[in-house]
Amino acid sequence: MLVRHGQTRANIDRVWHGHTDTPLTALGRQQAQRLGRYFHHYLPAVDAIYASPLQRARITAEQIAAGFGIPVMLDPRLVEQGVGAWEGRSFSELRDELGFFKGLMSDEHHRAPGGESRHQVTLRFVAAVEEFQRIQPDKNIVVVAHGVAIAYALAHWVDGDTARWVDYRLNNTAVTALDRAAGAIEFLNRTDHL
Repeated sequence: MLVRHGQTRANIDRVWHGHTDTPLTALGRQQAQRLGRYFHHYLPAVDAIYASPLQRARITAEQIAAGFGIPVMLDPRLVEQGVGAWEGRSFSELRDELGFFKGLMSDEHHRAPGGESRHQVTLRFVAAVEEFQRIQPDKNIVVVAHGVAIAYALAHWVDGDTARWVDYRLNNTAVTALDRAAGAIEFLNRTDHL
């Protein structure tokens, strides 16, 4: 099961904070708390919870973990796509002035100066999740991470084409269930808890 973190100021301001350790807003903390209280409706038993070490994901994961009495395991391979020198730039700047989104869509190896490509993020994220599943077969695993990284992975697993990542828009604290063996999404972008 894949979960996006709660709301941050960067989400409101529409700026890219990939590797920037942005805190949750008051609403983001409330979203995470609601998610934690409701999560057993999505998955009645959880065996392991992994999260990006960035606080927006870690704190969201901790809310889920509290309901199951298990620890959160942090893995840096789950962080969001870093855009290097362009961290903190607005989406409109990235799109209109820097051409980042056009490059990102047309070339999986395109990256911002000092940043990561779609290909690099997909490789590290997918490798992490597949490792968690390999070492804990038949276990209920939850991964709490970031919207773009999750979208790349979903496009990889379901479509075999990470350029399809734009088909997987995820709201803050959205829950997505993926059956990797079947290559199918059981549900996408659920926010019943809100």
